[in-house]
Amino acid sequence: MSQSDSQPFDLLLVGGTLIDGSNTPARRADLGVRGDRIAAIGDLSDAAAHTRVDVSGLVVAPGFIDSHTHDDNYLLRRRDMTPKISQGVTTVVTGNCGISLAPLAHAN
Repeated sequence: MSQSDSQPFDLLLVGGTLIDGSNTPARRADLGVRGDRIAAIGDLSDAAAHTRVDVSGLVVAPGFIDSHTHDDNYLLRRRDMTPKISQGVTTVVTGNCGISLAPLAHAN
């Protein structure tokens, strides 16, 4: 894919094994990002990028959903959710089992 006539990517992940969440087999592909959006997937070896990261030997995958958590307390107190993000979880479903801590009043 030639990128000579378009803007450079903000981020380009090259050489990774892509699992795209579509239930198709994993494949080797590059992934180009502009802003907060995936702009291109495929052979982007000739593409310009502000940041290029060689992810050969690594898996590139969408975020994972943790559909049954009891993270209400942690989420309401620590919005960064570092323990989840560090494991690739980008979405948590809270308020399971008919209970929730929301709304949680914070003391100032």
